[in-house]
This record gives sequence, structure tokens and C-alpha cells, in this order.
Amino acid sequence: MARRHSDDVPRIPRGSGLRFSFGEVLRILVVATALIALIVLQKPCARSVSKFVTGFDRPDAGVAATDAGLGPSVRLRADMTPAELEAAIAAARAQAGIAPIDASAAPIDASAAAVDASAAAVDASARSDAR
Repeated sequence: MARRHSDDVPRIPRGSGLRFSFGEVLRILVVATALIALIVLQKPCARSVSKFVTGFDRPDAGVAATDAGLGPSVRLRADMTPAELEAAIAAARAQAGIAPIDASAAPIDASAAAVDASAAAVDASARSDAR
């Protein structure tokens, strides 16, 4: 086996180390400081924010049961037949003193009602301007 000359084998340069400029070293130190501060201050800051948020003693800050004044309620289940649904709704309406809905009555035309209301408003404003 023939021996190679030392010039033929590339050598890894040793001893040169890492060379950073001042700006790169400064950036590394700032990022390291920020990460350490984040880890150290995370829990105290979270505790302070929690105390601040939960420190409000307003009764309306949470979910509260309110009575909307809608009258009695009826529990409607998915397994009820259409006849049972209608009977339950009719019973709740009767208990609240609301007249039952007549399905055979003619539906109210919303656009006609809006035109009548706007015409009445125009007439009322014309009468007040004439005075």
C-alpha cells in the first residue's frame, strides 16, 4: 500500500473558532436576555393579570339568570308528535293569556302595513306643518 503525501489529504482547520462581530454578539445577548426574562416573569405576570381581572365585584360580570318576563315556558322535546307540540304551545298560550293563533286567518302583508304607517306619518307631519 502506498503512502500518500500530506498535501493530498485535506485537513480541517483547527483553532480558528467562531468569529462573531460586535453586532452579532449584541443580538445574541439581547435575545437570550429576552428569553430568560420571559421565562422568569411569566408566572408573576399571569398571577397579576388574573387578580386584576377577577378583582371586579360587579354582579353583571358573569352569567346570571334573568327573568325576561316572557311568561310560562313549555319544554318541547324532539320525540313529541306534531299534535303534542301544538297542544303544549296552546296550553302555554292559554296560561299566559295570549290568544291562540288562527292558522286559517289571512296573513298580514308587511309591505302594506309599512306603507300605511308611512302614509299616516306623512299626514301627521303635514297637519303639524299647516298649524
